[in-house]
Amino acid sequence: FLSTDQVQHLYSSLKDAMDLALHRNKNFVHIRDFYLIHTFLETGLRVSELASLKVGDFQSKSLTIQNGKGGKKRTVILSLATQKMLKQFLKMKKQVLGESITRDSPLFMSERKDHYSTRGIRKRVKFWFSRCNLPEHLSCHSTRHTYISHLIAAGVDLQTVRANAGHASLGTTSLYGHVVK
Repeated sequence: FLSTDQVQHLYSSLKDAMDLALHRNKNFVHIRDFYLIHTFLETGLRVSELASLKVGDFQSKSLTIQNGKGGKKRTVILSLATQKMLKQFLKMKKQVLGESITRDSPLFMSERKDHYSTRGIRKRVKFWFSRCNLPEHLSCHSTRHTYISHLIAAGVDLQTVRANAGHASLGTTSLYGHVVK
């Protein structure tokens, strides 16, 4: 998983790229990347879950995963910072990216104005991990491990972590406990 320092370095690089894109009024993919990777790291979603999110899946305090692993539906509770970040993204999505924010619209759209594919998301994440000189073995799934490990390290109870992560078993969630000790 990513350390706190690695996450902060990644966030800083993404923010710089987004600010430059806004200043130059081009390379808007960096704006999308900023919010996409933040959402990944702040929610612990699987890549397929992130790819299938629609605008209507975001409520003010949570994300509804319509089709998680095993076809299960679940609600991911969002931190206040993540709630604010996603609200900012919706404004940016409409005003700067010129994308629809109707309930059935994809939350994250590719440059082709369609749902991001899981492959497309993986490419963008790998691009940023490489650009930030993060270890090559890190992947989209590493963002999920990071989220879960950081929640456990922060003292969030395992039942809450299990529910947010969509684990069927508390045993699966507790496996992450050894990582943070």
